[in-house]
Amino acid sequence: MMPEDYELVVIGAGPAGMEAAISASESGVKTAIVEGLPLVGGQYYRRLPAPFAPSRLTPAGQQGEALIQRLESTLTAKYNDALAWGLFEDRAQQGWLVALEGSGSPAWLHARTLVIAAGAYDTPVAFPGWTLPGVITCGAALILAKSQRIAPGRRAVVSGSGPLLLSAAAHLTELGVEITVVCETSKPFPRALALAPTLVRKSDILPEAAKYLGSLIRSRTPYKFGWSVFESGGDDRVEHALIGQVDRQGFPISGTERKLEVDMVVCGYGLTPNVSLARMIGCQMAYEDRTGGWLPVRDATMRTSLPGVFVAGDGGGIRGAQNARLEGRLAGISAAHHTGHLTDTRAKQLAAPIWPGLAHFEHLAEKLTSLFPYQPGWHALARDETVLCRCEEVRLSEIEQVVAEGARCLDEVKMVTRAGMGNCQGRMCESLISAAMLMAIPQSDRINASSGQYSIRPPLHPVTLGALARSGPDT
Repeated sequence: MMPEDYELVVIGAGPAGMEAAISASESGVKTAIVEGLPLVGGQYYRRLPAPFAPSRLTPAGQQGEALIQRLESTLTAKYNDALAWGLFEDRAQQGWLVALEGSGSPAWLHARTLVIAAGAYDTPVAFPGWTLPGVITCGAALILAKSQRIAPGRRAVVSGSGPLLLSAAAHLTELGVEITVVCETSKPFPRALALAPTLVRKSDILPEAAKYLGSLIRSRTPYKFGWSVFESGGDDRVEHALIGQVDRQGFPISGTERKLEVDMVVCGYGLTPNVSLARMIGCQMAYEDRTGGWLPVRDATMRTSLPGVFVAGDGGGIRGAQNARLEGRLAGISAAHHTGHLTDTRAKQLAAPIWPGLAHFEHLAEKLTSLFPYQPGWHALARDETVLCRCEEVRLSEIEQVVAEGARCLDEVKMVTRAGMGNCQGRMCESLISAAMLMAIPQSDRINASSGQYSIRPPLHPVTLGALARSGPDT
């Protein structure tokens, strides 16, 4: 079966992907957009089926609907409910083959250029009991609360760092969940007071946060700074949680523990860019702790180290939905220029108004990161018997043993323990095992120590044998 041919394929139909498809299509580029969810919008502008649609949209919902309507007005081909499980270089046709699985999608798309707008996912942090039913991420809680109006528990503790804690706690409270306490591991005050005027001028985050904080104040929900969940326990699901104080690096302070009777633990430790597809095809990567870890190296036009491959949105660094929209718009312009639909002069004219906005959000991201920084102590919560790789059930003690025997990179650990060889290909465990390795390496070996990255191979997601059969004999 011959693949359907496009000048541009955009992977991901969230804020960045939709903007990329719109700007490219409006410039005359034959464009397709691929989305794993049943409807476009991604996680941020997540849409509900018509019977469940809300009668009144929030401001963010209104922005999303306007953007979706703009996408609908273009000639962009849309493949919803379709997983992009592999990217393959097509040297004969000078482009890329995108492998898809979905009931209504073709097996292959051919793309002369790519925009990868895969977004981000909740950063995992392992602690005793984190694999019990009832432990969920802030992202999962918000999807259930906002999209389906489902309360995943009755009594919860919310723990982690960053503004998502407020949002998750407030939305769960609205559904009748009793939030026993919100544990924020960071201690943003008094720095937050000094930065407040800047954040008010440059962002709508504070007004939204104030709304959520008001909801928690009305429900008399305790909010503790410098506290964290240490562990959760129960027979078959969460029945209790242990919380305690942490120092400024996030390390637990012994003797401060308190036990709470809860049936749910909600964790939010920031977001991790989804860079799997970029890594799969060999984009140059660089480590940037401030915006999410390993990221594809990009130039000012969103182009990666591979010609004709662009990355936009949180998959290129965590800076929020509004920044993602600007990056997507710029990536679409760049793809139109790469395919010959825009001259150098016209591409620069269209890109010029975008630069100030990107600088604005870069500055804002720096301020927020200074308030809610990554804390190495998060990885000190795990104990010897704590599972780090859930797919292969590899425990912390096994990682430490392999390091003691001389392993110094993730692939060496992978070969011995199978950590990272499960369905998620390391998306959930790579950062956990990397941190565990670096903490276990003897002090004398820690100079310039780096655990590297797992290799990513297709299929990126578990796929059916039928999907592999449809893709052809050479897959």
